[in-house]
Amino acid sequence: MTFRRVRTALPLVLCLHLAAGCDKGPDQLRDAEAEYRALIDRKVPPRDAAWDAVIAAYEAVPRDSKARPEADQRLAAIRTLRGTLPPRPLATPGATGPGTDEADAKRAACAALAKKLGQTREEAARAPLQAALEQCRVDLTRLEAHGHPTGEQGHEHGGAETPATDAGDPG
Repeated sequence: MTFRRVRTALPLVLCLHLAAGCDKGPDQLRDAEAEYRALIDRKVPPRDAAWDAVIAAYEAVPRDSKARPEADQRLAAIRTLRGTLPPRPLATPGATGPGTDEADAKRAACAALAKKLGQTREEAARAPLQAALEQCRVDLTRLEAHGHPTGEQGHEHGGAETPATDAGDPG
């Protein structure tokens, strides 16, 4: 009686074993990953034609394979990198060239100090950062108060040019 049960269960066991071994997706994914890593190591740009073979290798992973979700993730990442880039802004804060000034650079420096202060947890390290940030803000206020674009000085609006005075001077 047990022989009969073994004989009827054997085809089922063989079928399940062979079906599990028939998934060629993991092997294809491994080969595609090797090609992917080789291009990354050589620093090949994503828009280079060499990536077409890698894309084809990931697409060759069967849809019903257990490796397909990982292949789809790689495909999406590669396609994102190959897509069009957003347009560059006309001006960026803290950049050099026309349209930037010393106040923009100081503003960027103050922002960097504030960020660093926010990330610092030790009180001993925070004190000098706090002092540097306060000085940066004083300098920025001075730059913004005295910085005027060309053509916007007080004497150019019909008034007489007045010499700069110290606001703290009582005389």
